[in-house]
Parts: sequence; C-alpha cells; structure tokens
Amino acid sequence: MTGLVEAFLKETEEKKLYVLAAQIRKDGQVVDEWTRFPAKPRFEAYSISKTFAAVGVGIAIKEGLITLDDRIADSFLEESYDTTNENALKITVKDLLTMTSGVSERMLRRAGYERKHERDWVRYFFKHAPFLNEPGTTFLYNNANAYILGCLIEKKSGQNLREYLRYRLFEPLEIHNVEWTSCPMGHTIAANALQLSVDEVGNFGQLLLNKGVYNRKRILSEAFIDEMLTPHYESTEFVPNDPPVKAGYGYQIWIDGANDVVFMWGILGQYCILIPKKNVVISVLSLEPTDEMGHELYPLSPLRQTIWEELVMKV
Repeated sequence: MTGLVEAFLKETEEKKLYVLAAQIRKDGQVVDEWTRFPAKPRFEAYSISKTFAAVGVGIAIKEGLITLDDRIADSFLEESYDTTNENALKITVKDLLTMTSGVSERMLRRAGYERKHERDWVRYFFKHAPFLNEPGTTFLYNNANAYILGCLIEKKSGQNLREYLRYRLFEPLEIHNVEWTSCPMGHTIAANALQLSVDEVGNFGQLLLNKGVYNRKRILSEAFIDEMLTPHYESTEFVPNDPPVKAGYGYQIWIDGANDVVFMWGILGQYCILIPKKNVVISVLSLEPTDEMGHELYPLSPLRQTIWEELVMKV
C-alpha cells in the first residue's frame, strides 16, 4: 500500500489541487501518510463536525437524555412558545440527524443573515426558519440541523456540546484541548468550526469503523453506529462512478453505496472515508476552493474524483 499517497499527491499537483495532509490506516495502523507541514497542525474540519454532533446524539441516547422520536420543540419551550410555524413543532431528533427537517439549505450558512445579524439562533430557528417541505419527507442539507442537535444536547445535559463530549468522546480519542467555536449565545456551532489534525480525523474514523470502540474502549453502541451508517435518504451529492451516482445519507454522514464506502465531508476538501470491507480509513485535509456543494459545471469536484480514483479504488 506504500506509495498510494505519493501517487495521489502527484495527481493533485498536476491538477493544481491544494492538499494539506493525507493519511491511510489499515487494520487500525497508519500505513501511508504525508503532511505539508513538519508538524501535524489542526485545520477547520468544516462539516466533518456534523458527524461528531451525530455521535453526541448517540451518546446522549445511551445515557437516556433523548430518543430519536423526541420532538425538539418540547425541549425548547421558551424559544418556541409563540411560533406560528407548525412544521417547526413537528421536527424530531431523527429528522435533524437525517437532514429531513424540511428547513431550507440557506439556514445558518456561514455567510447567512442570521449568523451575522442575530444573537439567538435557536429562537430565530423556531420563529423564522424557512421550511420548504414537511419534516421527515425530503432530504435538504443545511447547517441548522446539526446546530440544533448540539443545542438539544446542551439543554438536556447542562453542558455545551464541546464540554459534553470532552470526556465522553474527545479524551478517549486522544483529542485534547478541543477547539470548537461557539455562537453568540455560547452554544457550540455543531455544524462546523471544529479544529482537527489529520491524526484526530483518523482516530474518529477508526471509532466508526470499529463500530463504536476505540483502544478497546466502547464509546458508542454498535446498534447506533449501524443505524448511523445506513442510508436513510438519497442525497443531492454525487460520488464517483461511471456515471456518477447520488450518495445516500445516514446520520450526518454520507454513504457511497456503489463502492461500499462511508464518508464525512467538509467544504474545501476535508474527507474522512471508511471502507469497511477493507478495514481502511482514509483522511484528507485540503484547502481546495473547487470542492464545494452544488457543482454547476460538473457533478463531481476534481479533488473528490482524484481521491476516489487514486485512493479509494486502489487501497
């Protein structure tokens, strides 16, 4: 397997794609890696953060704090008491996990109105979230779903998501001094903003590949992992195939059923890819502006295509 990362990097250089780090793990061991910097600094993982929020939900379920069928409005009575939006009152935990809340993709975008002009994003969600569909019916990817999940865990546990996961997830995964930005109200921005090194991304991927176990310690139930990695809806994102096909979506994670691959993905080229049949975890961190959602000119970004062709298909 040695040499795969080198060949991958050669391809990215020829295509002028800016990769920061790449790592392959096989049977729990790092077998090939490269980093642009001498150390292994942290970079923003962007939407890989969402999968951490989903794991937080699994832990909260294990502790009896919430269930998948809970209506979130029941936990936010103060924030939702005067909403006139019936859809906002119907949303369940599972709807948020599967990106089927019905809320528009525009909600809580990084440059969106509410992130710049509103202080209480939860209150804004219940009062003004733009619904395009009834909850539980249609896949619509947005940042609001994961953010509200993080706030729900905070409501139930008394700790923001970062602190709730500190000793339940981060420390067992050897992720110390966690850097995860909060909103103006102090709630963890669970949709993005978590800082991770390539090793830390790989550790998290290993936890999921191991069905909730890391370093012989069970962190999450195997049953929840199985549900999490099962495609519940077809997404709007494409994965490499001939021709490209749409990925499925589990609990805040993407599923490439055509290639038996599960992956986390953050914009600008952050990937953590699980290949269960080969017991492999691939982690790639990048700063590649062509790797965005909603590709108008092509269904696949050049970086994703290269990762699949040079790493996923050859590992």
